[in-house]
Amino acid sequence: MLWHDVSQIFEVDGSLRDILVRETSVSDWDKLISLSFKLGDVSYQSDGEDALLPTSATKLLVSKEYAHCMKVDLGGPVANAHFHTSEEIELDLDPREIGSQASLDKVLDFCSKLSLALERDVAITEESDPEKNLLSYSFKQRSWQIAIH
Repeated sequence: MLWHDVSQIFEVDGSLRDILVRETSVSDWDKLISLSFKLGDVSYQSDGEDALLPTSATKLLVSKEYAHCMKVDLGGPVANAHFHTSEEIELDLDPREIGSQASLDKVLDFCSKLSLALERDVAITEESDPEKNLLSYSFKQRSWQIAIH
């Protein structure tokens, strides 16, 4: 996928973009944690304070008294997971960090590897609008699609 074909998706407009994987479970979150260490530099914060990331997502998904954030630095763009629900994996991206072919490739590589690890489709959507796919990766077809709106 070429930057000039999708640059408008990452135009800076004050909102984030979300990476979504639907119909997930706690074991999928565990796979995300494991995979993240292979694909980027991982850090974790509990209520904004640096902390040790638990090896299992269970504790993070059931503990609602603290805000959880796992940051995966992909070598420029950073994907942030907040552990809201086990049924859906959501990571946010800041479009300001995706402004070139190189940064786009890092995001797409992360998403496609996540898709293969979880055996599920992955979508990049508008922030807080899970029904508005901007890009989608098909696990079965092993390919990206640009959404037509």
